[in-house]
Amino acid sequence: MDDDQSSERPAPKTPDTPETAEVAGAPEAVERAPGAAGTPEAAETRTGKGRRRRWRKFLLRSALVLAVIAGLGLAGGTYYYDSVAMPDDISMDRVTTIYYADGTTPMARIGAVNRTLVTIGDIPVDVQHAFVAAQDPTFYTNGGVDYWEAAGAVWNHVAGDGRHGGSTISQQYARRWAELEGTSFARKAREAVIATKLNQQYSKDQILEQYLNIMYFGRGAYGVQAAAQAYFGKSVKDLTAAEGAVLAGLVDNPEGDGKGSPFDPTVDAERAHGRFDEIKRQMVELGFVMPADADQKLAYPAKVLTAAQARADATKVAGGMDAPEGLIVHHVLGEVAALTDPKTGQPLYEDAAPDGRKHFDRLRNGGLKIVTTIDRTAQQIAVREAGRNAESNMDKQPTNLQAALVAIEPGTGAVKAYYGGDTGSGGDFAGSYADPVLDNGANSCCGGHPAGASFDVYTLAAGLSAGYSIDSYWNGESPQEFPGSGRTSRNPVRNAGENPAAAPACRSGSPKWCTLDEATVMALNTPYFALAEAVGPAKVIDTAHAAGIGSMWASIDGRFEKVDLAKAPGKDLFPKYFNTEVGFGQYPVTVLDHAAGMATFANRGVATKAHFLKEVWTDGKKTYGEVVKPVRIPGFTEAMADDLNAVLQGVPKRYGLRTHDDRQLAGTAGAWQLAQTTDNAHAWMAGYAASDPAKKSNGLAVAVWVGNKGEERKLVDRDGRAIIGGTLPGAIWRDFLDGALTALNVPVATFPPATHTGDKVLGTGVKP
Repeated sequence: MDDDQSSERPAPKTPDTPETAEVAGAPEAVERAPGAAGTPEAAETRTGKGRRRRWRKFLLRSALVLAVIAGLGLAGGTYYYDSVAMPDDISMDRVTTIYYADGTTPMARIGAVNRTLVTIGDIPVDVQHAFVAAQDPTFYTNGGVDYWEAAGAVWNHVAGDGRHGGSTISQQYARRWAELEGTSFARKAREAVIATKLNQQYSKDQILEQYLNIMYFGRGAYGVQAAAQAYFGKSVKDLTAAEGAVLAGLVDNPEGDGKGSPFDPTVDAERAHGRFDEIKRQMVELGFVMPADADQKLAYPAKVLTAAQARADATKVAGGMDAPEGLIVHHVLGEVAALTDPKTGQPLYEDAAPDGRKHFDRLRNGGLKIVTTIDRTAQQIAVREAGRNAESNMDKQPTNLQAALVAIEPGTGAVKAYYGGDTGSGGDFAGSYADPVLDNGANSCCGGHPAGASFDVYTLAAGLSAGYSIDSYWNGESPQEFPGSGRTSRNPVRNAGENPAAAPACRSGSPKWCTLDEATVMALNTPYFALAEAVGPAKVIDTAHAAGIGSMWASIDGRFEKVDLAKAPGKDLFPKYFNTEVGFGQYPVTVLDHAAGMATFANRGVATKAHFLKEVWTDGKKTYGEVVKPVRIPGFTEAMADDLNAVLQGVPKRYGLRTHDDRQLAGTAGAWQLAQTTDNAHAWMAGYAASDPAKKSNGLAVAVWVGNKGEERKLVDRDGRAIIGGTLPGAIWRDFLDGALTALNVPVATFPPATHTGDKVLGTGVKP
């Protein structure tokens, strides 16, 4: 025993002529030291022939001891300069890490258990003794290698009886550190040299501490602290001797055949109790527990958590989820969980527990490197501008107000910045995720908001595709009746939200003779209801979906339900779920989808699916790479896109929204009313700056929503003024674009000029 060992630790008894066998089974199985609890002893008969056979084996094994010592000495020269790692140099877990787009800056770390390093002082002495009894009874007296057992390993290898054994705690630790594999003599020799050096440099307490921190226990638990949480839901410092004995048996075969360790009582109770009893007997033999106290002190634990209970109780994320980026983590994990094997079509990371329940433990605990599309600089600016910071337009605003912001790169669909709230555990006001890894896989709360007149852009695109010109004339007067859509004198369509003008000031001097261009910039409802009726609501729905709107919410059986637009064409959704009001944004959409739609128009009508996932790396190998598949909106040409962009440039100008370098901006603004009042409950600004892909810069498309955190109330700012899309959301949108485009060194560019496509020049307008 080393001089620095505790005087309270009883001197262990060393078993006579020990023999052992490697624990066969699943990956991670360890080889136990001589005399360790549960090692099989060869059944020898008590006949004279048996005694002579044992005597010959003893002589041969003694000769092998000398050969092994000599061999290890030679090996020691070869590996003399191998360093023995201590905690700071060892990756002791398989935590999955989510990174920003640069692939080097961590965003969050996730895992099912708490992977905290502990000191030997945190581990009860009885628990330490349980591991020594189970894995290496001569631990406190050997020099890192038991040469008698090492010779036995050579004998077994030569004899070909399949048993190798011989690994002390020091050797098991050495094998973990050096990542040694196989059962060859060369591997055993190198392992033994490292173990010997380990004992020369460090005390037994230091070695045991590192061993208990590095070993794998199944259930994604690396280290005894993680194991204590995973199997007993407590810290290692609170473990009893009996609980320590259960854990000590797990390292022999932590995963079994994939369903869990056979020494886990929730997997195989009979084998688990048998292994426990072996360790209990060994602890008594070594003097760690007095025989009279054994039954009481080492009574089998009354409760061991199931794997499902451990997952439910586990700490899910080691950083990142308590920040706005936590919502990004949910979105990207939803995308990773949805990845399938291209050959089989089966989910890559989904597994089933023994009870048949699905889980994603390999994703959460498999040591994956997940790279997102999020640009760290853009994300910081998004949080600064949309969060409640001293530099933000949201600073000192009424407490009921909530902002959400999403920025997407046109041409790739990569989400570059995302702010949907302050934490990953709160509601997501920017989108709707389905994360089965850290959540239950159901759609998240709070992401859908009526877009109001900001949705006009999709109706405009549908109108252009149908042949209407941006110079066509429409009746902008309010109110108006549309009997064909059920809007009569009892419920006429009114200009509301962003612009409630009854008689808008169009250039013609008559509110009944407004161009489609003017109707867009002034956010007039009546012309856009008429346009939706003219082209058909189904076409508006299809155009919106092709641009990037994945879902809209509709009233179904008295409840608002999310409707996936990918599952049916517009003709099947209108009028079953949506009516002509889709033309001016009655139905809720997410900020994420609206930003995706804006990115499509910034890219002159070519859509790319919005996504958060850039790469997945497994064990140092890239197993997934970002896939971009550009698809043009059917029937929507570049010339039409240029006309649309020419119109949308008028919206930021109307509100005086300019960047410091006077970039060309295109946008759409809107608001939606609070119930049947004239106040607003939702306000939007969405759009983009001109970009030039030829200069390898796609720019950014950004959508901003401002509404209520909880129960809907009228939107007023800190000065009591009504909020519309061009005011508070517009200011957030402008400041984010200005800051992000400057920080990312996006070149200043210009939009192509309008071409004035379309031969339909008369809508519902009445010429004065």
